[in-house]
Amino acid sequence: MNSIFQNFKRTGVTKPLAYAIYIGFFAGLFWSCIRMISYYCNFTSEPVSFLIRNWLSNEQMTSGFGQTLGTLSFTAFSIVASVLYMWFFRNLKGAWPGLWYGLGWWGILFGLGPLFGFTQIQTGVGFTLAVTDLCLFVVWGLFIGYSIAFEFTDEASREPANAS
Repeated sequence: MNSIFQNFKRTGVTKPLAYAIYIGFFAGLFWSCIRMISYYCNFTSEPVSFLIRNWLSNEQMTSGFGQTLGTLSFTAFSIVASVLYMWFFRNLKGAWPGLWYGLGWWGILFGLGPLFGFTQIQTGVGFTLAVTDLCLFVVWGLFIGYSIAFEFTDEASREPANAS
């Protein structure tokens, strides 16, 4: 992990793939913990292990083992998503592309997910639960998108000169 920053100190250039993996790892770890808290507080009906629903029973999904596997699977998913963002959208500036990216992933996972069995159909849940899932994915995409945009575009130049 330090090699990412050591390379930047030596050459002034960030390795794009290593940086995307780094961002994806922390996005997955952080937002899966937020999703776990949201699930236990009944803000969402989908546990953090929703991506591996096909391989776990309902009891296993909510157990500690299932939550750990869910955190690992969401972290792996976040790494893949951040690498895809880096490959296709890293030159887009600002926060909006990341917001739309998270919204797109929410649409894919909860629109097409029931067809493949890894998410539940969202028509049976309340408005609050569906909006919570939407918001979690929007801020997750914002985290990935803006972190990558800040590194690979000239976003740092928009900061005030005396900001530190």
